[in-house]
Amino acid sequence: MQTLFFTVNKKQKTLFENLKKKSQCEGKIIYSKKLFLPSLSALRYLKQVDLSKPIALKTKDFKAKFGFESLEFFIKAIYTFLAYFNYFRYFNAITEEYDQILLWNGILFRQAIALEIAKLHNIQPIFAEIGLLPNRIVLDRNGVNYLNSVPREKSFFEAYHNDRPLPDTLIPRNPKNAKKFSNVKAIQLPQKYIFIPFQVDYDTQILEFSPWIKDMRMLFDVIENITKITDINFVFKEHPSSIKNYTDLHQRASKNDQLYFANGHTTQELIEKSDAVITVNSTVGIEALLFMKKVIVLGNAFYTIDGITKWAKSSNELSEILRDLNGWKPDPCLIENFLKYLYYDYLLGSNFSTYHHDQKEKLTKLLEGISL
Repeated sequence: MQTLFFTVNKKQKTLFENLKKKSQCEGKIIYSKKLFLPSLSALRYLKQVDLSKPIALKTKDFKAKFGFESLEFFIKAIYTFLAYFNYFRYFNAITEEYDQILLWNGILFRQAIALEIAKLHNIQPIFAEIGLLPNRIVLDRNGVNYLNSVPREKSFFEAYHNDRPLPDTLIPRNPKNAKKFSNVKAIQLPQKYIFIPFQVDYDTQILEFSPWIKDMRMLFDVIENITKITDINFVFKEHPSSIKNYTDLHQRASKNDQLYFANGHTTQELIEKSDAVITVNSTVGIEALLFMKKVIVLGNAFYTIDGITKWAKSSNELSEILRDLNGWKPDPCLIENFLKYLYYDYLLGSNFSTYHHDQKEKLTKLLEGISL
């Protein structure tokens, strides 16, 4: 089976080189930035490709980062040109000689364009991403995050069994803006609180899979309003990779004795000391389950499973869940089975130097489309 590894940056290239080496699968790694020459033969298939989704997503991404709502027409026009320009650049590299294409995430701008070309040749996709649990990566033929193939049925995890232990330490991320919180001091945390991690407003998790929370400012507004009807304390932490400035939200929090920003604390500490975690659909929600915390999800997430988490699809639903927070008892056995399935059955190890035979075999089967 011939595999095309489509990469758009050096980190992806390194990861895919390791995957190719460890699996010993046949194929080629291409780096999108080095595909310079447009293909005129791509004109024949122009009416068969649909680039509207990557164009729309990239336009939303730009507006979420920088605003300029009034310039949406021009922003969309620029990304329309870039989408078709990349389509012509990638066309000769993604050919029918390949059986499958491995790419990052799948719905991001350049990857989605590559995927449209792959569809022309019936090339099957495999989607990759880092994370969900410490030292793990995702390889999934359905997609990543909300689109992944993890079972959603409570009965599946009730029947699952695994005696091996789970990790008890989170691996700190290496964010794009690593120095953002380097000089931020820790605060005196309230004795009891709910932890709310901010996400990146322009991440696909928010742009594509958050039906009612538009961005982190709206999330803050929702929680601020809830403090008017409850005495619960809420602790926020900004996402270190975000380029957004929330100085105004810090000022509003300073005037409300139930709201705190704790950028100087580690995520693990904030999870461990909390009574519960509210997240749109962040990986922090899964990490909180490692510490058997109550997790309330506001967006579309694959871990909204009865007995494991609560799903609030509106501000009113969130308020109702919080009113009965003390009476809600998640199922610890179900949570443990869910996490063990992720860690041992669904995910792959990200430390390639420690790959043993079972991990190599699992990787090979995933790339060859063999059921595990």
